[in-house]
Amino acid sequence: MVGTVDVTGKTISINFGKEVPDVTVLMSVYNGERWLEEVIRSILGQTFANFEFVIVNDGSTDSSLKIIKRFAGQDSRIHIIDKPNSGLADSLNQGINIARGKWIARIDADDLCEPERLFMQYAFAQKDPSLVLIGTGLRVIDQYGKLIKKYYYPKSHKALLSRLTSAQAFFAHSSAFYKAEVVKAIGGYRKRIKRSQDLDLWLRLSEVGCLACIDKPLVSIRQHDDQVTHEDGGKRQILDACIALISYWSRCQEFDDPVSLVYSDANFMYFQEWVFKRLSQEKIFENYASAKQLRKQILCKSYSLPALLKALPILLGKIRIVLQYLYQKVLGESFTKRLSLEWELMHRKY
Repeated sequence: MVGTVDVTGKTISINFGKEVPDVTVLMSVYNGERWLEEVIRSILGQTFANFEFVIVNDGSTDSSLKIIKRFAGQDSRIHIIDKPNSGLADSLNQGINIARGKWIARIDADDLCEPERLFMQYAFAQKDPSLVLIGTGLRVIDQYGKLIKKYYYPKSHKALLSRLTSAQAFFAHSSAFYKAEVVKAIGGYRKRIKRSQDLDLWLRLSEVGCLACIDKPLVSIRQHDDQVTHEDGGKRQILDACIALISYWSRCQEFDDPVSLVYSDANFMYFQEWVFKRLSQEKIFENYASAKQLRKQILCKSYSLPALLKALPILLGKIRIVLQYLYQKVLGESFTKRLSLEWELMHRKY
């Protein structure tokens, strides 16, 4: 069977196999040639075989498309969308639109999957029909593939939702395994949120089904200097995360959702500028940067008693910053919930 996808006036032919896959693996690539072969091989080497692999080339100017086409010529499960650059959210949505799998497994072009990842997530999904999103633990690796640390996350819906709403550490986007029909029904990723579109989608999914996590590191997340989260000191990441949370609390309190398309682009921009201003007033950006630098100073030291005693003055000298940062992390839920109410009250005046 041949499918065609129209992308900004460009028609793309996709050869689909006869068998409808259980899983669609979805990846967007923009100039990802450095680690692209490695991640593609980690998907094609899965122990679970009934999947299709949709790769969206988001206007790459390097050799990414050439690499993808070479693998597609070797494995018919790979389907390519080649389009002009439009960003991650739009690229993933175009992949979601053609996905035939019951479940969609995300992976980024610089990360890796363990061979049993798809098998374990698909098997887990069959246990509970209320599940809409399943994550996994992770391994953090450096640019050379060397293990830095392993992370594990809560398994229950309640604990995971608590982490989301208080902006605590959550399982990686590259470990996400979500129900295709539900994601399509709620509109996929929202393009207005540039850096935390995954957080926004997880929050919206939590309103229609259950979240879960497998307590085994089934993906490897690569840390490197080119990651978008490192741009502008992480300010855009913080801003968009707050916008996603304010949007969530607005829906919970039956206010208008400021990210929805009910808001015009001009009104959304005004809302975004207001959130940025409030974050600046509360010194969120400043405290985050200071806490990040402090953490870096402490972690670079060994954990011997003399080294820890030497690091103590650093902690004491910046105790105010540490306390403010911890307050924001622990009470992040009340902070964004408060901002949603502030915005609603201000919005009603106009």
